[in-house]
Amino acid sequence: MSAKRLLTLVGLTALTVVPASAFAAGKPQSDDPVRLAVFNIPDADFITNVLGQVLSKAGYQVEYVKTDYSAHFTALEFGDIDASPAAWSSVKEQIDKALASGEVEKLGEVGVRVKEGLWYPSYVADLCPGLPNWEALTKPDCVKALSTPETAGKINFLGVPADIIGPVETAQALKLDIHVTPPGSLGTMIATMQGDIQKKVPVIGYGFVPHWLYGSDTGSFIELPAFEQACYDDPAWGSNPDATRDCAPPEGSVFKLVNKGFETKEPYATEIMKKLSLNTDEVAAAIKLQEVDGQAADAVASDWVAKNESVWAGWIN
Repeated sequence: MSAKRLLTLVGLTALTVVPASAFAAGKPQSDDPVRLAVFNIPDADFITNVLGQVLSKAGYQVEYVKTDYSAHFTALEFGDIDASPAAWSSVKEQIDKALASGEVEKLGEVGVRVKEGLWYPSYVADLCPGLPNWEALTKPDCVKALSTPETAGKINFLGVPADIIGPVETAQALKLDIHVTPPGSLGTMIATMQGDIQKKVPVIGYGFVPHWLYGSDTGSFIELPAFEQACYDDPAWGSNPDATRDCAPPEGSVFKLVNKGFETKEPYATEIMKKLSLNTDEVAAAIKLQEVDGQAADAVASDWVAKNESVWAGWIN
């Protein structure tokens, strides 16, 4: 086992769910469980649990493998997980690398439109005239207005969990004078932003949609230079000649990825995954049920499956 492969296995834990009574047209080709990645990320875990529960209805055992979002692309490449139905197109570099390995295939889109970037609460616009244009954040008066006693004169920037790559790098590439406070998890990040909003603390951070908070009128996305591939590939592109990512991340979709070995081994499960379809509103509602109402991702998915048999029955027949 290579050192790289060993690293992908560190921290992977699994929960296996036995199949429900199958009533599908096809059948599993082996008794091996289908291994799906989960991350403690509400949107991804909801989509994954919907797929897993439908696969269970089709007669499969399903194993939910808890892993790091960034690391799961390598785990998928090496076959340590079989499928990932919730890969955001904004992590283009990681998806492209997995596809370039020749071991991973894209099965299409889930049907969810996504956007992410730098985000601020609405009241921050009063503190920093010129927003939502990102260049307003470079003005000394704005930097001072968005600082707190803890940030030593720098913009108070609520960071992201370690497995989310991009937002901090973009702010740094744009040479924003920020003090980053990293949260321990995505849930902590959102709860911290909620608390800051309630207290009207000057703050900017990372936001994404679909999401009940970041997609509401509570705040807005900062307008960054529009994405071009050269922004990620060539430091000479954009305002900072010494760094990449000095632009907005690409907007797009949620993709379904599968290990090619699994695709060959289990064509029926692969066909079910190809048919998996959820919309943006469904995923946004599922996120809110988890983050606001405290429901678990598997429970939210179970409720969706119970209410939408007419939808998923077409995936397995």
